Amino acid sequence: MSSSTGNRAGEEVLIVGAGVVGASVAYHLTRLGHDRVTVLDARDRAVLSGSTGLAPGFVGQLSATPELTVLAKDSVAAYRALSDTAPAPVFWQVGCLEVATGPASLEQAHQDVEQGRQAGLEARVLDAAETVALAPALVDPDRALGGLFMPSDGAADPAALTHVLVEAAEKGGARFHFGTPVQALETEAGRVVGVRAGEDGRLLRADRVVLATGIWGPVLAAQAGLRLPMVAVQHPYLFTEELPGLDDTPIDAPIVRYPEHTVYTRRHGRRYGLGSYAHTPLPLTPSAALASAELPFSESDFGSALEEATSLVPAFRTAPRGRHLNGVFAMTPDELPLVGPAAGLAGLWLAEAAWVTQAGGVGRQLAHMLLGTGELLVDPDRLAPDRFASWSDQKVRETALAQYQGIYEAH
Repeated sequence: MSSSTGNRAGEEVLIVGAGVVGASVAYHLTRLGHDRVTVLDARDRAVLSGSTGLAPGFVGQLSATPELTVLAKDSVAAYRALSDTAPAPVFWQVGCLEVATGPASLEQAHQDVEQGRQAGLEARVLDAAETVALAPALVDPDRALGGLFMPSDGAADPAALTHVLVEAAEKGGARFHFGTPVQALETEAGRVVGVRAGEDGRLLRADRVVLATGIWGPVLAAQAGLRLPMVAVQHPYLFTEELPGLDDTPIDAPIVRYPEHTVYTRRHGRRYGLGSYAHTPLPLTPSAALASAELPFSESDFGSALEEATSLVPAFRTAPRGRHLNGVFAMTPDELPLVGPAAGLAGLWLAEAAWVTQAGGVGRQLAHMLLGTGELLVDPDRLAPDRFASWSDQKVRETALAQYQGIYEAH
């Protein structure tokens, strides 16, 4: 790892957003020896009001898109290292189990083993009995034909992980200011020179500003005349009530996915959780007035998806229902995040449309780009924020929404 920041050592980097992505960028900058880092966030330090605080924590590495696999693998390495040094674990390498309920899915599992091998990831196909044995509460023995097991995948506690990233970045010299909403980007002569922040809108100057605000990124960018090619979409996740047979162990079995049904499920201590993509995509246009990435939950919005999902998972058939979440996250037309300098607006950099799964790798990628080290994980052109510059707003929106279930398959 490089410890030199070259001729950029004296430059001030200001990051907007202290969720898992913004905290990761700050962490990796300080790991590279750059301590002139300021991070602003509107929320209270103890509360994650954005998508990070709602994320179920699944970190799966194998993807149909090679760049996502590379970023996720780097994230797992970072999360394991942080978990080993944190006061309490923030990542559990329990693996991922993909359940095949039909012949086509079982055949795909065999193909994924080879794809995983090429990516340097261990994966193996299990028979029906082995599949059920790994997660009996979450796998129906009458439906499972077999499964694909990827032991190096895992589950994160997104909130705890973010706090650990923040604390590590602070030890490296970064300064975090919570309760400090950013009202606008400040531009001079076509260049971003800082932000207007706080209730008084005071000017905070920086050599470069990084937007890592998730669904709110397009709101700030639009004020400066920049379109971000991403769409905010709603996603359901539900929990059982606390169950008498479970204790406070965060997770003790693999994350379980049903690829044919676009459903995933896991243990959360005394409860089980479940999410589904098998519904009509529900886009949202965020505004500055939107205070949280969690919206009111209406089961009718998601059609029959949740009923069908709970019928798949044994634990959900009899357990009483608990909390329901309607969380909002950002996505792009090709499922890849927006990472790098904003075209046409010097001084502005982006770390947008990234999930917990890739946040560690995205933070490393952007930190190296900001400092000009040349040590990049993936080709920056593949993540370039202007790669959809020729697309209309309608095409960006329609293509991104068409990828909603594809995101599940790619992750």
